[in-house]
Amino acid sequence: MDATTIDGRPRPTTTGTKAIAAATVGNLLEIYDFIAYGMFAVPISMAFFPAGNDDAALLLTFVTFGMGFLARPLGAFVIGAYADHYGRKAALSVTILMMAAGTAVIAFCPTYASIGVAAPIVVTLGRILQGFSAGGEVGGAVATLIENAPPGRRGFYSALQQMSQGCATLMVGIVGVAMTQSFSQAEIMAGHWRIAFMIGLLIAPIGFFIRLSVDETPEFLAVAKAAHKSNTLRLIATHYPRILLGLGLMVLWTVATYISNYFTTYAVREIHLSLRQSYAGQIAYGITMLIICPLAGNLSDAIGRRICMIIGAVGLAVVAFPSFWFLIQNPSLISLCVVQATIGLFLAIYASTASTVLGELFPTTFRATGVSLSYALGVTIFGGFTPALVTALLGYTGDKLSIAYYLIAAAVFSMVPILLMGRRVAK
Repeated sequence: MDATTIDGRPRPTTTGTKAIAAATVGNLLEIYDFIAYGMFAVPISMAFFPAGNDDAALLLTFVTFGMGFLARPLGAFVIGAYADHYGRKAALSVTILMMAAGTAVIAFCPTYASIGVAAPIVVTLGRILQGFSAGGEVGGAVATLIENAPPGRRGFYSALQQMSQGCATLMVGIVGVAMTQSFSQAEIMAGHWRIAFMIGLLIAPIGFFIRLSVDETPEFLAVAKAAHKSNTLRLIATHYPRILLGLGLMVLWTVATYISNYFTTYAVREIHLSLRQSYAGQIAYGITMLIICPLAGNLSDAIGRRICMIIGAVGLAVVAFPSFWFLIQNPSLISLCVVQATIGLFLAIYASTASTVLGELFPTTFRATGVSLSYALGVTIFGGFTPALVTALLGYTGDKLSIAYYLIAAAVFSMVPILLMGRRVAK
C-alpha cells in the first residue's frame, strides 16, 4: 500500500479489525484480571491474609488491590514515553507480557497457611507489576485506536476500548457462574477460584501474537523522527493543564467502574445474595456495556463529545440513589441485574466518550503519555482504593446507601471539567 493520505491524514496500513483487536485484547486481559480480583475478593482474603477477622482480611485484600494502582502513574510515564518515542506496537507488546505475569502471580501464589507472611507480600508485588503495565496500556491502546480510525469515526473506534472492558466483565461473570455450577461454594472458597485467573492467562499468548503482527500506526510514523527527539518532561510541563482536565474527566469514569466491579462483594455481604447471583449481575452489566459502548461512540461522532458526556454524568447522578435503594428494598437476582444494567448504560455513554476525548486532548507525539498519565492518575486517586473506601464507609456509617452518595459526588465533580472542555474536543 502506498503512502497516500485520506482527508489530509496518513492512510492506515493495518486493517481496522486487526488494529481494533490489537488495541483491545490487552485491555481485556487487564480488566479481566482486576475484575476477577474484586469478584473473588472474599476467597482471596481467606487464602492470602491471616485468619481470625474476616472484615480485616477483606479490607487488606482491597488495600492490596489498591497498591497495584500506586504503580500506575510510574508505568504511565515510563511505558507512555516509550510508546511516544518508539511506537505503539512496541509498547503494547511489552505491557501484555507484564500483565500476564501479574495474573500468574495471583493464579499460582501459595496461601498464607503454606508460606506465611510471604504470601501477601508476593501478591502485593504481583499487583504492583500488573499496575505498572496497566499504567501504560490504556494510553497505547487509545492511541492505536484513534490513529487507525477513518475520518469521522474516532468516537466509534475509541469506544471499543471501553467495550473491551465490558467484554472482560462479561467473561468473568460467565466464568463465575460456570464455576458455581461446577463447584460448591466451599470448594470455590478453598481454592477453585484460581481457575478464573488461569483462564485469563489464556488471553495473553493470543494477544501477544496479534500485537506482534500489526503495523505501526500511520500517524505515529508521520511524526516518528520528531517523536524520537522529544523530551517527555518538557512535554508534560507544556501539556499539564490538559492532563489535569483529563484527570478531572476520569473521576466519574473510574469511580463508577470500580463501584460496578464492587457489586459482587456488595451483593453477597450487604444484601445477602449468593455468589452465583452476584456473578450473574456482572453478566448483565457486561452485556449492557457490550451493546451500548459502540452505539455511544457513534453518537459522539454524530452529536459531539460534550453532549454525550453530560448525558452519561447526569444520568449516573440521577439513577444512583433510586437504583441502590431499589436493590436494598428488593434483594433479588432480577433487581441486581436491572440495577447493574442501569448503571452500566450511563457509564458506557460517559466512558466511551471520555476515552475519545482523552485521545483528542493530546498531539500525536504526546498522545500515549498524556492519555496514560490522565488515566493512571485518575484511576489511582479515585478508583484503585474505591473498594477499600466503600468497604470502610459501609462499615463506619452502617448505611448501605453510602455507595450511592459516593457515586453521586463523583458525577457532580466530573461535570466541572466537562463544562470546561473546549470546542476542539466538543465533537
